[in-house]
Amino acid sequence: MYVCRNCQQPINFASEVCPYCGAEQNPASAEAAPSAGKKRGTLRTATMLAIAIAGIWGIIWFATPMRMQNPRPAAEQAAMDSLRTLQKQLAAYANGAGSFPQTLEALGDAAQEPAREAMTGGYSLRYSPGQADASGKIHAYGLVALPRNYGYRSFYTDQTGVFRATRENRAATAQDPSI
Repeated sequence: MYVCRNCQQPINFASEVCPYCGAEQNPASAEAAPSAGKKRGTLRTATMLAIAIAGIWGIIWFATPMRMQNPRPAAEQAAMDSLRTLQKQLAAYANGAGSFPQTLEALGDAAQEPAREAMTGGYSLRYSPGQADASGKIHAYGLVALPRNYGYRSFYTDQTGVFRATRENRAATAQDPSI
């Protein structure tokens, strides 16, 4: 199909006269019309290509700055901050109850927020209560932050408040160097 040069209505290639306006159609105008349609198709393709390139550029523009930063220091700091928060909550609990809890669930929702913060940095937290004395009171505990990413430091702290760390692929312990 092509377009009539007088009324701009679509006409079949076999028509010699426009059925809408009656204008005579010659072969030269029939060949000219498809090239105009080809130009519109090329323009449409170029526009879509430009939109796609702009979209990819926008994604790269906003995503690249985040990838250029080293996420390890921020993740390690978030893990240490979570451990500090839990230490404060455990100390407050021990001041009120006279003993550390058997599990972190005893702290309630206050323990869930530091655990979530550590998880966003790629760490999981473990709480290990110490042995109970004859009266059933726990006077010691251990907190460990384990990384899910290789090469990140693992952290350990206890009721003394000293932080210890290791880059080895294991949980940090009380024997690791302090930081």
